[in-house]
Amino acid sequence: MKIAIWHNLHSGGGSRALQYHIQGLVEKGHHVEIWADDPDAGGFMQLPPSVTLHQVPLENKEQHSALKERFASTFFEKDVNIKEMERHCKICASAINQGGFDLLFANSCIYYGVPFIGRFITIPKLLYLQEPNRYLYEAMPEQIWEAPDEVTNKISFKFWKYFFSNTWRTNKYRVYVREERKNFQAFDKVLVNSYFSMESCKRAYGLLSEVCYLGVDNTLFKPSKSSESRPYVVGLGSFYRHKNPELVIRALGALKGERPKLLWIGNMVDDKYWNEMVALARSLEVTLQVKKMVTDQQLVELLSGAICMIYSSNLEPFGFAPLEANACGTPVIAVAEGGVRETIIHGKNGFLVNPNPEEIAGYILQLTENEELRKKIADFALENVEENWSLASCSARINKAVEGMIQ
Repeated sequence: MKIAIWHNLHSGGGSRALQYHIQGLVEKGHHVEIWADDPDAGGFMQLPPSVTLHQVPLENKEQHSALKERFASTFFEKDVNIKEMERHCKICASAINQGGFDLLFANSCIYYGVPFIGRFITIPKLLYLQEPNRYLYEAMPEQIWEAPDEVTNKISFKFWKYFFSNTWRTNKYRVYVREERKNFQAFDKVLVNSYFSMESCKRAYGLLSEVCYLGVDNTLFKPSKSSESRPYVVGLGSFYRHKNPELVIRALGALKGERPKLLWIGNMVDDKYWNEMVALARSLEVTLQVKKMVTDQQLVELLSGAICMIYSSNLEPFGFAPLEANACGTPVIAVAEGGVRETIIHGKNGFLVNPNPEEIAGYILQLTENEELRKKIADFALENVEENWSLASCSARINKAVEGMIQ
């Protein structure tokens, strides 16, 4: 098959998933070409040499938004960024429609969740959606639709300035919801990464999707000798509030006696939040260290040497990190929410817990003091990844879905 791929992803779990899918498609003999503003996500995706990259620029025009554009958004018209995205997608679609491709395999958009490209494609079209645009449908921590506290001074200039600005902003997001639902409907089939994500799509769009599980590269992620000295626990992901490192710090602070340090691995750090967490860790006598921009081999070594991974992300739709830790023989203590409930089996390859520091501390203590338990969990984790979550399994699943589109 000749497959066109479109995405708007930066470095991270979504682009890693796409890389694995592309590798599986190429290995099966399919011809693959990519259209995107940044086709290989800034070099993050290690793609087969046979894959052709087409860069089509996409500009963020929010800063150029004129007053007349904001006025139009107030009356439910598309804003400048949606128009720019449609322009980008029409260019990509024109080339794809005329290129003799059998299928469009679209992926998520970091701005809109469900991409616009499906509207302009005339060949069969499949979407792999990592998650809905959560900002529109979840409290983070407040809903964007939530009214402000009661305002008494309604005759002030400040109030009316806020009122009209908020009206523009709210209506702009209502347009996003409208357009995203239409985008979803434009695809022949939508694949998602977990049953949790399938439910999230149903809640957000009222439309159906199908689960096509991801996998991890267990030829890369495998037990290795760590250069770090124990004891430490590991967290993985951008050091941002929604990854919830605060919960891990408080869990370590709840331990009596000597505490393992928290080693957090992530490419991006929110400086303000980091300073808050450093102060919290200091007050609880917890050692906190962040490692940025580590190589894949360094990551494998750090995961392999940890007592455990503590996975505290808020409502993560799938989560590569727990499976990558398991592939290195490392147990996972995960908050029992989101897609992680489909990959972590309580008491087998880790523990599913409430977001309670004392409960998490209890499991850290078990894994620290009971080497036999840790080995038992590590052995099951390795076997489970090999049987259910390998790259070969992931490739088989995506090839079956793609080939089923044109049968």
